[in-house]
Amino acid sequence: MKTLALILCMFIGPSSWAWAFDSAIAATVSDTVHTILGAVVKSVSWSDPAKGTKSEITVIDAAGKRINIYIMPTTTLWDSNTKAIMQDRIVAKARLNVIYVTTPEGINISKSIKILK
Repeated sequence: MKTLALILCMFIGPSSWAWAFDSAIAATVSDTVHTILGAVVKSVSWSDPAKGTKSEITVIDAAGKRINIYIMPTTTLWDSNTKAIMQDRIVAKARLNVIYVTTPEGINISKSIKILK
């Protein structure tokens, strides 16, 4: 009986562990992390549950490229002193640093937004 259990662990256990490990790696590698330093906010649109819209900002990076980024409830919002802020501090023409991920589908989701002075 012990031999049967050992054989099952050898064939089922390690392969499923390896598969789970490979899946976890694939999930983290599939999202590409980006950082924009000194971006300028072009427009801000806050979510409206009645309309089914999500919070989104459009920023312009140093190269002049426009980037649309979703702001999620899990996004951390900071001021220049690394103190937490409310979303109403993010307004058009504000300068900020943004860390965001791009999903395989091409959707930009913010992780952290820091308002600069």
